[in-house]
Amino acid sequence: MHISDGILEPQWVLFWYFITAVFISAGLRAINKRIKTDPAYLARISLIGAVVFVISVWHIPVPVTGSSSHPVGTPLAAIIIGPLATVVISGIALFLQAFIAHGGITTIGANTFSMGIVGAFSGYLVFRLLKNHTSIWFSAGMAGLVGSIMTYIATALQLALSLNPGNVVYYWKLYSLGFIPTQLPLAFAEFAFTGYVIQYLLKAKTSLLETQQESPSGNFTKKAIIMMLLILSVITAGAYMGYLRGGDNMGIDTVVETLAAPDAAAEGIGVELMERLGEPLGFGFAGILGGLVTGYFWGGFTGKGQRRDN
Repeated sequence: MHISDGILEPQWVLFWYFITAVFISAGLRAINKRIKTDPAYLARISLIGAVVFVISVWHIPVPVTGSSSHPVGTPLAAIIIGPLATVVISGIALFLQAFIAHGGITTIGANTFSMGIVGAFSGYLVFRLLKNHTSIWFSAGMAGLVGSIMTYIATALQLALSLNPGNVVYYWKLYSLGFIPTQLPLAFAEFAFTGYVIQYLLKAKTSLLETQQESPSGNFTKKAIIMMLLILSVITAGAYMGYLRGGDNMGIDTVVETLAAPDAAAEGIGVELMERLGEPLGFGFAGILGGLVTGYFWGGFTGKGQRRDN
């Protein structure tokens, strides 16, 4: 889901940008319409945007395969704020991630399609199909699992269409097989995480719907700093866990990308910045940004903020 600059052919860069732009336009209209009737929706969008940013940039080593990968977070987001709004926040998250060498500027369209459209809509569809026949936690968990796997299957298709136009189906299967051994364990983790979060939020549904958007309070600084340090610690631990055993735990995105296009050099502003500044600063940026945004909107999202009297 993090295809780098310099990998896809120009016509496919434009194609995926066009498809994504259609969904983002629809998503912005849906967001504006919803905010008019539900001011608290803005707080949920902002917090879930931070969650998607953090989850989808988090390196999690998979010891069996010797590489690392990312959860996607968009099935969870789609259940909470809707799939169209999720496309919008995915595009924003991927734009910021491009500056820390996770994807690229030219491939935001392609990456948003796989993570924000395929991942969100497939997970949301599974949730809607199952929720009246199984428990909420199971239907939400299956949404997380399916959305995670479908994101990488879509990425494999994008690589095959661009790099192997003469034999797309064969290479689509090949690239999918490259992704799935590393991604499958994380998909089961996303099953558990998504199911738990939705089950928890279900109990707080009334307060969530009744909460109004708040201005920053005196507790903002404390909340933001706590969330910033917590998220920074989690991301850093996940990113460097694999290095303790002497391995580099290269991201599966990069592994498959390199095998698919051995003569193409991944490029872009994020790659240059990470080469000059190093990953610690990049992941520090991810943790700080995600923590600050989460801390800012935490009270409004959980219903713990105090309403203002007009």
